[in-house]
Order: sequence, then C-alpha cells, then structure tokens
Amino acid sequence: MNANSTTKQAIHIVLEAAKAAGADVEMIHLADWKLPLYDDRDDTSTYPEIVHRFVKAISDADGLVIGSPEYHGTMTGALKNAIDFLEARILRDKQVAIIGVAGGSMGATNTVNTLQLIMRNLHAWPLPSSPSIPSAYNAFTPEGKLKDERLQARMEQLGQQLVQYVQMMNPTPEKQLR
Repeated sequence: MNANSTTKQAIHIVLEAAKAAGADVEMIHLADWKLPLYDDRDDTSTYPEIVHRFVKAISDADGLVIGSPEYHGTMTGALKNAIDFLEARILRDKQVAIIGVAGGSMGATNTVNTLQLIMRNLHAWPLPSSPSIPSAYNAFTPEGKLKDERLQARMEQLGQQLVQYVQMMNPTPEKQLR
C-alpha cells in the first residue's frame, strides 16, 4: 500500500473539510495497520491486539470516511479484509462517506457501489453523495488539492455533509470521524 496514495490524498480533503466543520478527525491508513487475514474464528479474542485496536477505533468513531482505489473493478483486498473484522453491531447506524479513486478515466463506480452495499449490509448509513475520482494519477496539484475545482468542492461538501448527518443522527457535543 502506497503511503502517499491518491486515495489517501482524497480522504485528506474530506477529513479537512469535516475538521473545518467542527469534527475531531483521525486518519486510519491501512498501510499503517498490519492486520492479519480475517479467518472467521469462533473466539475473536484470539486475534492479535492490532485487530482489537482497529475494531475499537472504528467502534469509537461517530462517522467514517472510507476510500479505496479501484483494482480490477472493485475495492482493494486489504480494505475488504479490514471490513471483515467489523461486525454489524460495530457499524450499526454510523454515517459513512464513501470515496472511490481510479487510475483510469472511467472512475471507481464499482468500488463506490460495492462499498455502499457492504455498509448497508452492516447496518451503516452510507451518504448519498459518493464521489469517484477518475485519472487519479493526474488529478491532484502538488499541494494535494484536486485540479478539477468542481470535484474538489464535492469532496469538501462530502466532509461537511458527513458532519451534518452525524450531528442530526447523534446529537452529542463531540464528534469524532475516522
């Protein structure tokens, strides 16, 4: 996983907008989490500590921003593996902003649709707007903004909308997004 990926840059835009809207944000980049392969064990307490820390971090968040590059028509295996550790009770009623990033000109529609379906199956609330960034290798300025101003605005709006939805659905004073 590329530590300076275009997906990470895209998520950063959304998180910065959420932060500007008053959210406490934390980036969880799967490259930094050496999660083992999910194996559906009967006793989940036997998973390594990193799995329990990951699940707790997601559980503690009021909302999520999930992004993935599109590889071979879908999300990365690493993201699917990470999601497999999350039971529906962890994601129930969480608002989720979804982003897809693709190297090609068609965008990452399959990835976005797949992630929306998975989130609904886990009883989360994916936001209706799920931007897809096409031609991602040429989409960003050296400063990390999108060259397409309309797409940049959509990404920023996604961060703002996530904060609004979290506040509407969970009216508590402090919100934390991951």
